[in-house]
This record gives sequence, C-alpha cells and structure tokens, in this order.
Amino acid sequence: MCASIYNNHTSWQHIWRLAWPIIISNVTVPLVGAVDVAMMGRIDDPAFIGGVGLGMMLFNAIYFGMGFLRMGTTGLVAQSQDDDAAAQIAKITARGLVLAFAIGVIIILAKPVITGIATTVFSASELVESLMVDYASIRLFAAPAALGNMVVLGVLYGRQQMFGGMLLLLIVNLINLVLDFVFVLGLGMAVSGVAIASVVAQWSGFLFMICYINRPESRIGVGKFFEIMLFLSAIRDRVAYRRFFGLGRDIFIRTALLVLCEAMVLNQAAKLGDLDLATCQLVLTLFGILAFALDAFAYAAEALVGEAIGKRNLPDLQIVIRRTNSLAAGLALSIAAILWLGDTVILRLFTTQAALNAYAQSHWLWACLLAPASFLAFQLDGIFVGATRGQDMRNAMIISSSGLGLALILLDPWGLHGLLAAFVGYLGLRGASLWWHIDRVYAQASLPLNNANAKR
Repeated sequence: MCASIYNNHTSWQHIWRLAWPIIISNVTVPLVGAVDVAMMGRIDDPAFIGGVGLGMMLFNAIYFGMGFLRMGTTGLVAQSQDDDAAAQIAKITARGLVLAFAIGVIIILAKPVITGIATTVFSASELVESLMVDYASIRLFAAPAALGNMVVLGVLYGRQQMFGGMLLLLIVNLINLVLDFVFVLGLGMAVSGVAIASVVAQWSGFLFMICYINRPESRIGVGKFFEIMLFLSAIRDRVAYRRFFGLGRDIFIRTALLVLCEAMVLNQAAKLGDLDLATCQLVLTLFGILAFALDAFAYAAEALVGEAIGKRNLPDLQIVIRRTNSLAAGLALSIAAILWLGDTVILRLFTTQAALNAYAQSHWLWACLLAPASFLAFQLDGIFVGATRGQDMRNAMIISSSGLGLALILLDPWGLHGLLAAFVGYLGLRGASLWWHIDRVYAQASLPLNNANAKR
C-alpha cells in the first residue's frame, strides 16, 4: 500500500498538483510591487516613485540573499522520511526560525549601516534618498517575520504542501495590497503607508501560518516544535547548525553571483548607450517575470527529489527528475513560441516609445531564447536543493559567472547582440554545469539510509 501511494508521487498528475499553486502564488509577487509603485504614482512629485522603487530594490536584494533559509529548509525537511520524521521536521523548523529571527533582529539593528550603504550605492537626488531611507527605516521591522516566512515556506514545500505555501503568499500579498489602498489613498500616508502595509502583511502572514502548520490535520508534523524540551535540544545542536550554515553559505555565494552577473550585464549595456541599456533592462525584466513561471516545476522537484533521496528510492528519483524536466521543457518552449508570435503586443505592454520598441524588436530573438536556455538551470537548482547539494550549486555558478565574464569580453565587438548572446549562453552554461554533476544526486539515493540520518 505504501509503495503504491509513493509511486503516485512520481505521476504527472501529482507533479502538476505541486506546480500549479506555485504558479498562482508567484503571480501575486510582482503585482504587489506594481501596486506600491502605482500608489506613489498618484502623488504629484515623481521622487516618491523613485524613493519607494529604490527601497524595494534594497529589500529585494536582502531577501534574495537570504533565500538559503527557504531552500535549505525545503531540502532538509523533504529528506526527513524515517520513523522519526515528525521530530526531525520540528527540530529543522526550530533551528530555521531561530536563525531567521536572529538575522532579522541584526538587520533592524544595522539600519544605519544598511541605509548608509544604500545611499552610497544608489545615485539619486537628495529627496529620493531621503524617501528611500524613510521607507527602509519602517520596512526593516518586517525582517524577522519575512525571513520566518521563508522558513515556513521551506517546511511547507518540503512536505509537499504547496497549497499552504500558496495560502501564505496570498495572505501576505493581499493584505499588503488592501492596506496600500487604505493607508495611502484613505489616510494619505504616502511612503510610510506602503512601508507599514508591508510590515503588517508579513507579520500577519507569519502568525497565521504558525497556527496553520501546528494543526494536527496539517500532516506536516511540526507540532512537536512547540514541545519545550525538543525545541531546546534542537537549538542547541551545533552539528546541525554547522550543516545548515554550510548549506546556507554555499547557496548565499551562488545567489550573490547571480546578482553580480545581472549587474555585469546591465553595466555593459550602460556603456553602449541609453537605448541599449533600456532594451537590456526590458529583456532582464522579462526574464524576471518568466522566472516566476519556470520556478513552478523546480519547486516541485525540490520536494520530490528530497523525498526520493530520503527514502533511498533511486528508480523514483530518476522518474521525478525526468518528468519534472520534461514538463519544464514543454513550458519553456511554449513561452518561447508565445514571445515569438506575440512580439508586437508584448513590446507595447512594456513601452510606448517608438524608437525603443523598434530597437527591442531587432533584438527580440534573444528574448525568445531566454526560457529554452534557462529552464534546465531552474530545474537543476530545484533538484540540487532537494538533494541539499549546495556546494555543487556554488561551484556550477562560479563556472557560469566566469564563462559570462569571458563571453562579455569576446563578444563585445557585436554590441548589444553580443551582450544578449553572452547572457543567453550564460543561462545555458548554468544548466550544463549543474547537469555535469547530476550523477552525484543519483549516488545520494543509493547511500545506506542510516548515513543520512546520522548527518541530520
């Protein structure tokens, strides 16, 4: 009976059941940012848009860098498949939340340093910088809850409770949206309004989800988190912290290199001219949107790969990898076809500038290649997260970023075409360099079961 249930976890239907809530919830993420900007757009002075925009960039960078809290938790929870899984998950949750809150408090206390760095890095008017600092000074208080929500998401995804993850993101984002209207349009609070809305939304989502995952019917097994003795033993486990920090360090380096690579591309585009920079920014913005869709099957892979490795079931691991990759490839090709056929309509959504529209259209081939070139990288990120192989992810990213740097030099004579070709090639290299180590994931599913338990 157990075998038949588990085999259902490798079915096409089950993979889709894991993926679709991710797609739905991810749609709300850019929507919130758009509404925040739109609220400021109703104020006569454009500095308000700039201040909030830079503030959002600052927090996106911080939270993106802390992504290891979710990814590390997902992999560790997914691999907890033995008879003591409930206690293991509770301990992982406890350690994750302690780390999240500790980092969150440090972020709050480091406000002068963070805002000081931001005003140095961003070149903006005095008013824009002042508004950015006002926004950041308030939104910093959401950090413990926002990072805690990453851990909760990791637990939910690791237990294949994608609906719960969707619920968390919908709660946070919808509360944020509603309060934006209340605070800004209703109470006239401007920058402070959108910042307070974010703080209230993150804390509301966190408190709700702590209650949600503690329900006996949640089938998550985290209820033991509230047992004092187990909690204390979990947070005192130095070996487990070292393992988590090792995984987190590798994922953090990988993430930092991701940000650096996109910054390198934009910097090179800026050297070419304003029109080249605008077109490059358009392509990268499009890529950011595509990433939300492509991540769906990667998140499914995280949970299913971790489960297969935790159960030491190599045949099912092979099926999961093959099927999630196939679905992601189909989605990538569909996206490419839509972009190719709908170039005129899509470009009109991004810009009304005739010169920019025409210039972007002449480089549209590279935009169409984004999804086919990158889907394998997204998928393998998910597979390696599920296998908790952060070191391989780090090393692959070092290879890929080095390749991008070399390509930018070699293709420089071809202008923006060369720059975008280098970026597309870099995306493909990310996938290829990870695939080179896929045998290590398969080997992990062949290890004796007691080896994995000993490492937790």
